[in-house]
Amino acid sequence: MTRGCDVGSLAEISEAVGAKMRGRLEDALARRAELHGGGDGEGDGGGDGEARAGADATAESSGPAGTAASAASAAELPAAATDRDGAGRAWVAQPMHSDAAIRAQTGRGWDDWIDAIDAGVGRDAAHPRIVEWVMANSEQNGWWSQGIAVSFERMTGRRLAGQMPDGTFTANRSRTLTVDREVLRELVADNETRDALLGFETEFRSKVASKTYKVLIARGDEPMGGLLFTFDAASNGRTKLAISHEKLQVFDEIELWKAYWGDWLDALEASLV
Repeated sequence: MTRGCDVGSLAEISEAVGAKMRGRLEDALARRAELHGGGDGEGDGGGDGEARAGADATAESSGPAGTAASAASAAELPAAATDRDGAGRAWVAQPMHSDAAIRAQTGRGWDDWIDAIDAGVGRDAAHPRIVEWVMANSEQNGWWSQGIAVSFERMTGRRLAGQMPDGTFTANRSRTLTVDREVLRELVADNETRDALLGFETEFRSKVASKTYKVLIARGDEPMGGLLFTFDAASNGRTKLAISHEKLQVFDEIELWKAYWGDWLDALEASLV
């Protein structure tokens, strides 16, 4: 397939993907309702209430501080989250880098960084303030400072893996497809066919010339978060398409939507042949 599909071919691809994913989407939405405390949940024991508790803990917070530990309990995080990576203290969750790696980069291990940030801006500081403090009090650039701040929040129970500073979660999937990236950009940007392609009511929130595309999705009057699409050229005319499903309210939605968007990419790939 080459750049510049006409409207008819865009519609055909979108309808084909939508048809393949219709039943799968209904299953995903039913499971989402259970995680949010809706549906009958008869076969799931008390898990629905626990997941709802995690969502409520996030919703009641004015920021990430103090929410992740209760959300972690509600979402039934695996025991591996308490691994210590050889350091002296137990951590609520794993950092982005190993203790050896952060020590080699910064001269400090994670226990040292936790002590320093606690003594500096304090554990309740907002995420941007922690990043600013790390940059001002070390020789680390913005990327490393972000990683240190995120890891600090994870390790001290303020943020779960996959959790954003606002307390929501993001699910990510990607696939390298044998298609020109302009075809994929046209598919996502086309207002006439995008709802069929994605299976949701959609709102395109980017300029067509933007490198990435942001699409808000909903079913009826209920927002379902946002999708961020990135399109990176790969070798031999291929494109790496990445999807980030943002603003998820419950930890367990991460795996739910990762699986769903993986299947969606399968359907898209088959429809592009």
